[in-house]
Amino acid sequence: MQSLPRQSIFGIPYVVADLATAGQHLAELAVTTQEPQLVAHSDVHVLTRMLHEPAYGEGMKSFHYICPDGMPIVWLMRRKGVDAHRLYGPDMMETVWDCGRAFGVKHYLLGGSEEAVRLLSEKFAPRFPGVEIVGHYCPPMGQWPEGESEAICRRIAESGANCVWVALGCPKQEQWMFTNLQQLPPAVYFGVGAAFNFHAGLVSQAPLWVRSHGLEWLYRLCCEPRRLFKRYLVHNSRFLWYCLTRKI
Repeated sequence: MQSLPRQSIFGIPYVVADLATAGQHLAELAVTTQEPQLVAHSDVHVLTRMLHEPAYGEGMKSFHYICPDGMPIVWLMRRKGVDAHRLYGPDMMETVWDCGRAFGVKHYLLGGSEEAVRLLSEKFAPRFPGVEIVGHYCPPMGQWPEGESEAICRRIAESGANCVWVALGCPKQEQWMFTNLQQLPPAVYFGVGAAFNFHAGLVSQAPLWVRSHGLEWLYRLCCEPRRLFKRYLVHNSRFLWYCLTRKI
């Protein structure tokens, strides 16, 4: 199965494809892969962590697909002359669920809250008839007890899932995936952050025009200033510094 093309930004190989092409590819991969495949959705926050934190950056090299989740990254890719598109985590989730119906893809939801999983399942059922959710698990907040990761891997294996949607937040979800890569059952694993809450309607999503103009961070900051102020101040500043000091 031919892989998706890539474009390097600051040495990070980002997927070059439109949403429909990428979703179709990953849905088909989910039912054919014989090993775990890791998919990251990288916005500026993830990018700067990869560049600034050596252990995180080294672990992210384990990912098979790094999707451009933020418009600033898409703009840098286009400056290099490629036809780049934003592969936004919540949109990718919808696309793979839709495309996966033709392949009988089975889904597992890891993370979020019981309420978010329930509401998401209720809303997705009529939109994607025939799609099967074969399991879900909402791990405890904070530090996990010993053996938790092994137990999660057993749950996923027993479910027979082809796609595992990991909504533990950044950087925890990516760290969990690359740390446990050797024991993950064969499937495609997507790090999708707040996608469960968005689709469940528990968190307001920025309007399309805001997202397409690269201002989603500002919308989310206005909605959750106390939680997100430090993140955006630090990582957006680092991104601007990298753009000014590194050759694009």
